[in-house]
Amino acid sequence: MGMEWVHDYLKLLGISEKQASTPYLKHLLSAHRHVFPFENIGKLVFHDQASVTEDVEHFLWRYRRYHTGGTCIILNLQFSRLLKALGFQVFFLKPGGDHMALLVLAPETGEPLYVDVGTPIPLLTPLPLNKHRQTHVPLFAGEKVILMAGDQEGEYTYIRTIADRIVDRKWAFSIDRRYYLSDFRDTIRQSYQPDAQYMQQLRCEKWDVRKRRMLSLKNKELTMRTHNGGKIKRSMKSREDLLEVLAETFFLPKLPAKKALDKLEENGHLLWNKDRHISSF
Repeated sequence: MGMEWVHDYLKLLGISEKQASTPYLKHLLSAHRHVFPFENIGKLVFHDQASVTEDVEHFLWRYRRYHTGGTCIILNLQFSRLLKALGFQVFFLKPGGDHMALLVLAPETGEPLYVDVGTPIPLLTPLPLNKHRQTHVPLFAGEKVILMAGDQEGEYTYIRTIADRIVDRKWAFSIDRRYYLSDFRDTIRQSYQPDAQYMQQLRCEKWDVRKRRMLSLKNKELTMRTHNGGKIKRSMKSREDLLEVLAETFFLPKLPAKKALDKLEENGHLLWNKDRHISSF
């Protein structure tokens, strides 16, 4: 196959090939969040565990054909392949025991950087892992990520806060533990079980670089958060409303969202009020 895919990947990101550097990594990360959505629509529709680890050519083909991105493992795995092809040193991390994130060594200094393009959270920059202090990264609207160094060298805890209140569970991880793709097989398999989180809801998250805002769709609720702390919420009243938002607000008109909604409804999730058009006499 050769390495033509590197050219295709960069073309989709709208970025030219450059020498590996930390500013270039930041640029790649932000572009990736803008182009490839964090979404589970492809997961619901294709229901194909092999697609999680498929080759880069297939991943790019699916995006062009269906506007799909994926959830954490697909997105971080493919991004890691691009980074390696561009000369970065990349390793897998397993925060919380079931998430995939990336450890990238800064080309200039070898400093470890935490990178994640597979999260619903607007993490748009590589985070330095400092041994002796916390890395605080303000995100949006009072939201922050804290990477706290542990007592043992190489151990960290990933903490997300909103208005200084901890949300989600804390994710512990070690940068000295080396993981391989095979270490994520169980996580992939479990993520396709009927009771798994992303088999019971509809999610789509995307960074809109032009308007500098984070778009988040969770089931029937759209949240738009801007860089300066603004937040707009909107509830979808119908399937049509939801499909229109994906096509026109997210600019992802090819996403097979109708099929995903059918699948969720079939399994008793995300039901719409069928009799809303019946007028009372």
